Amino acid sequence: MKATATITTSLLMLMSSAHAKGLTTSAEGNKLSVSFGQPTIKQVLHYRKMYDKKPFPDAEIYYYDNGTYKIISQGENHYGVYVMQGRFEDETFTVRFISLPSSDWGNKTAFHQLTFIRNEKQNVFIQNAIVDTGEAIAQQNGTYTQEKNSVTNPVSTSWEKK
Repeated sequence: MKATATITTSLLMLMSSAHAKGLTTSAEGNKLSVSFGQPTIKQVLHYRKMYDKKPFPDAEIYYYDNGTYKIISQGENHYGVYVMQGRFEDETFTVRFISLPSSDWGNKTAFHQLTFIRNEKQNVFIQNAIVDTGEAIAQQNGTYTQEKNSVTNPVSTSWEKK
């Protein structure tokens, strides 16, 4: 298969111009074109142990079938990509997230790994994170609920509009 330099990369997701303006346009004017897949699952996280610099007890993650996501909370609103080990229906599964550069993380990327454990009393998660600023983040944890994601385009979805 012949590779060309003019491949259109529909790799990740469609972003709002407020978040994507500098991110998706190079100095040469080249753009990265991304779009959301079909909505799959929405998770609502309730943190028990939080990161000191982001003490937001609740967050929502919107997942799409092409590996894109959006997360919102009282202090976060960004996009990224994920890979999953297991399935949402499993008793235990792990999701690894890489956030795209945003003001949430000092215009750098961040890596999060969340392991979800479902049981009869409540669903729990354990979160580990690494940020590109070099800062170590202590492990976080909490509970979660999971439901069908009905948001086909989350660009306008924000905590303030809930």
